[in-house]
Amino acid sequence: MHHDLQIDVPIFSDIDTEHNRIVGAKTFYKTIEGLYNLAKFRQKIGLRIVVHKQTYKRLPQLAEFIYRNFPFVSHVAFMQMETVGLAQNNIDELWIDPYDYNTELEEAVLNLARRNMNVSIYNSQLCILPESIRNYAKQSISDWKNIYLPECDGCELIKECAGFFASAENKHSEHICRIVPCRQLQVEAATNV
Repeated sequence: MHHDLQIDVPIFSDIDTEHNRIVGAKTFYKTIEGLYNLAKFRQKIGLRIVVHKQTYKRLPQLAEFIYRNFPFVSHVAFMQMETVGLAQNNIDELWIDPYDYNTELEEAVLNLARRNMNVSIYNSQLCILPESIRNYAKQSISDWKNIYLPECDGCELIKECAGFFASAENKHSEHICRIVPCRQLQVEAATNV
């Protein structure tokens, strides 16, 4: 065990056959066994859940599975998918507008947070998240591959927002918009009359 080291492990489903299908190998029970072995040695463990078309529907059930089976994990991160590598090669099977899985993400995040589990949302833009879970979103994209779109100009939350992977410049949510103070909206509305 090393006190400064956290081992982050991906998990794709609470159902063994689904996890194995997504991974392309029979790894579900090996992953579970590995998590318990790490816990036995008191190693800090993080779980990483990449959200995409094949995983989003069961996020609430996966959160419940995590709470019931892995209460010892240090951190659970729900991650917006980066569209590079194998994801790019399989974009039609994987891509879903992140806005479209907000209901499932919100339920999963709040389920774990209410039970005092350390939970975060990585790689997501604040403007597309429900306000109830925005505070779980982290600035998680490395500087060298982080961009903001023209739609972000003037957004009051840009300094707190993760922004985008540079690879997402042409593949991102259709619901990206700047968040502006109410007084600015009033001024803009008055000038458009």
